Amino acid sequence: MRARDGHSPLIRAALAALSLATLAACGEDSASPTTPTSSPSPDAAASLNMILLSRMDLNQLSLPAASDEYEALSPQATSAAGNYGYTSPDGRRFALTGLNDGTSIVEVTDPRAPRRVAHIPGAASQWREIRTYREYVYVTTEARTGLDIIDMRNPSQPRKVRTWSDTFTSAHSLWIDTDRGLLYAHGTRNAAGVANGMRVLALEPDPENPREVGSFGDFYIHDSYGRGNVLYAAAINSGFLGILDVSDPARIREIARFNTGGRFTHNAWLTDDSRYLFTTDEVPGRPLEGWDLRDFSAPRKVTEFIAAPGSIPHNVMVDGNRLVVAHYTEGVQLLDITNPEQPRRLGFYDTYPGGPGGFNGAWGAYIFPGSRLIVVSDIQGGLFVVEYTGP
Repeated sequence: MRARDGHSPLIRAALAALSLATLAACGEDSASPTTPTSSPSPDAAASLNMILLSRMDLNQLSLPAASDEYEALSPQATSAAGNYGYTSPDGRRFALTGLNDGTSIVEVTDPRAPRRVAHIPGAASQWREIRTYREYVYVTTEARTGLDIIDMRNPSQPRKVRTWSDTFTSAHSLWIDTDRGLLYAHGTRNAAGVANGMRVLALEPDPENPREVGSFGDFYIHDSYGRGNVLYAAAINSGFLGILDVSDPARIREIARFNTGGRFTHNAWLTDDSRYLFTTDEVPGRPLEGWDLRDFSAPRKVTEFIAAPGSIPHNVMVDGNRLVVAHYTEGVQLLDITNPEQPRRLGFYDTYPGGPGGFNGAWGAYIFPGSRLIVVSDIQGGLFVVEYTGP
């Protein structure tokens, strides 16, 4: 994730429709950020089969102005970053949004009446990424602090239990393999500010007190997706997707690698059957790409999608036969991947009605599994709660 930059909504919608591309069966750290620009009114946003249920702006997500004990540490939020969701054991739903001044936790059980239940302050950073394990939330940032661990066992009163910093004090992003209880922290730096690769933490038997069980430093990993004994590592600076054997986290080894189209491999997500992988390159005009992984030694690109010329698909997430893309200036896009080689757009909601292109708009999008409810973090606009209304 890097610095951000934003035709009328009708023109943009037409461009998006013209540039929906499907191509069947074809043969460390980013730049320093600039100050985010202001967001145009979302009232004029283009959409297809999606409606806006509610929205909370940056001020509503962050601390009260000039009235909080953490004011010295955390100025009021000026941008939003990574986004994820949490469902409590009793079925309550929460949006987890990274801000430049901390982590906002908003209950969206009633999606038309969102309620902020906590703001966990953090040192100032434009990057903040979030994942969950059991009843805990884990937050990384490039600020020199460490890994925040938030207890959600009482979801009405989330509580930060500690900031873990045993072997790194900052990380660009993270992935949690919930089946194995392993957390992969990417782009880490130690207390001296020296890059020290990807670190692997075991979250069991005590999720509040992780212990490091492995590391990997052969190349810089920006983000990853893991399932079982395989980790799909986005090597953004090297331009390839690395496939790693993580059966023994203490002895991680590379199985294979392949270049993605933009040579700036940003993130990836696997289909449920583990056969297809979708990747993004954080480069203007480069599409989301789908890969057939039947042969690790020769992955085959089978499809592409981009919502508008010159735009940037940012983060991708798969839920069953649906794929969600946080598409920067093109908002959130929802695709049907029942046939991963011929994806079909189901709908979209544009959180940023400025012009296409640049690093503005939707940073992260999370769909609550099996539902029609999607929460989107918009860099300038805050949290958008949208619903898919199509067939």
